[in-house]
Amino acid sequence: MKNILICGAGRSATDLIDYMLKHAEEHDWNVTVGDISVEAAATKIDGHPRGKAVFFDSNDEEIMQRYIKDADIVISVLPPGMHAAVAKVAVEYNAHVVTASYASSEMLELHEKARNRGLTLLNELGADPGIDHMNGMRSVDRIKAKGGELLAFTSFCGSLVTPESNDNPWGYKFTWSPMNVITAGDGGARYYQNNQLRCVPYHRLFADPHEVNLPGFGKFEAYANRDSLPYRKKYHLEDIPTMIRATLRFPGYCEGWNAMIQLGLTANNYRIEGSENLTYRQWISSYLPRGNSDTLEEKLAQCINTAQKSELFQRILWTDLLTERPITRVNGTPAEILLDLLLDKWEFKQGDTDMLVFYDRQEYKIGDQFYEHLSYMVTKGQDHAHTAISRTVGLPAAIGAKLILNGEIKSRGVVFPLLKEVYEPILNELDALGIGFTSHDNRIEKSQLLYS
Repeated sequence: MKNILICGAGRSATDLIDYMLKHAEEHDWNVTVGDISVEAAATKIDGHPRGKAVFFDSNDEEIMQRYIKDADIVISVLPPGMHAAVAKVAVEYNAHVVTASYASSEMLELHEKARNRGLTLLNELGADPGIDHMNGMRSVDRIKAKGGELLAFTSFCGSLVTPESNDNPWGYKFTWSPMNVITAGDGGARYYQNNQLRCVPYHRLFADPHEVNLPGFGKFEAYANRDSLPYRKKYHLEDIPTMIRATLRFPGYCEGWNAMIQLGLTANNYRIEGSENLTYRQWISSYLPRGNSDTLEEKLAQCINTAQKSELFQRILWTDLLTERPITRVNGTPAEILLDLLLDKWEFKQGDTDMLVFYDRQEYKIGDQFYEHLSYMVTKGQDHAHTAISRTVGLPAAIGAKLILNGEIKSRGVVFPLLKEVYEPILNELDALGIGFTSHDNRIEKSQLLYS
C-alpha cells in the first residue's frame, strides 16, 4: 500500500485528485487531500472510500509533519512559493515530491540531499511549465535523431477562454491564479534571437506583442515569457541561435495590459494607505497628470496616448476603473486593488469553458536543406469544474506521481520533465486521454523565424 498526500484542493487540483482516486484501488493507494478548507478537499474527494480530507496549512510546521511523515509521495498544488517548504519536510521524512511549478532556488538546494536519500523531486510538471517542456524536448530529440541541426526553438502557450465564452473586450477571464496574471512579466523577459541576446524590461514587455497564426484557430498575440536563456542548456541546445518561450493572448489584450502597466496600476511593491476610503475613479485620478483643465477621461486618454473612441480606451472603460465603485481592499497595493476589480469583471462563470493552446515551432537543417517542425494542440475544458487548466496541470502531475510510485522514473534529486523516461510515458498517456499534439514537418527555402 502507498500513501499519497495531495496538498491543495483548488481549481487546478480537480483532475489530479480524480485521477489518483480512479487508480487508487488498482494500485493500492490511499489518497489524502489536504487544504486550508477541509470542505473544499472533501468536495473533491466526493465520498471515495480511498480518499480522506484533512486540514493542511503549509505555514504550520507541525501540521505539515503530521501528514507528510506517513506519505510515500507528496503532490503539491499549493501556490508556487509554498512548494519548497513542503518539499523540505518531505525530504526529511523520505517522501517523493511532485509539483507543477518552476523550481525555486530553495527547491534546487534540496537536490543533493534528496538524491542521497533516493528521492525524486519532480518539478515543472503541469501545463506551462510541463507539457510545453515535454513536447519541446520530444521534438528536439526526434530532430536530432534524424541528423538535424537545430536553428530556432520557439514555444507558445496560453490559458484562454473558448470563443463561445469570449464575451468581454479583453478576451480573457481568470482560469488560474489571478494574482499571477496581474503581476505576469514584472521581472521582464530575456531570450535569444539570431544569436543576439534580447532583454525586455517590464515596461516594454506588452508594448510590442508578436503575432502568431495557429493553423485552423486564427490569430493570437504573444509576449515573451520570463527568462528563456536557461532553456538552451536544459534542452541541450547551448549554441542554438534562437530560443524563445512566450505566452499567448487574444489580439488586443497586450495593448490594454500595457496601458495598465504604464499607468502604474500593476505595482505590487507599495501600499495605498486608506485605499478602502477611495472609489476607483478617485484612485486612478491619482495616477494621471496634474491640471484642472481636462476631464478625467481626457487626462486618461492623453496619458495612454489614445483617443476616447479607440478600442483601447473603451477596453479600459469597460473595467469600471473610471466609476465611483468603492474600493474594498484595506491599505492595498495597486496590484491588489486592480485584482479586486478584475476578479468581478474577468470572472470565469458557470457555463464558461476554457482552453489551453500550445504551439511549438522549431527550425532545423539537414545538409543544405532547411525544415520547420510544427506541433500544436488546443484542448478545451469539459465544464466549470473540469477545466482545460485543471486537466493540463493536474494530469501530467498525476501521471508523473504514478510513474514514480511504480518505479518507472528512476532519476533522483530535483528532476525536470526533459528526460525521456519522464516525458515519453506521460505524453503517451496524455495522448490516450485526448490531450495530444498534431505535428508535421515542412521544407522551407531558408530560415523563416516566426518571432522576428
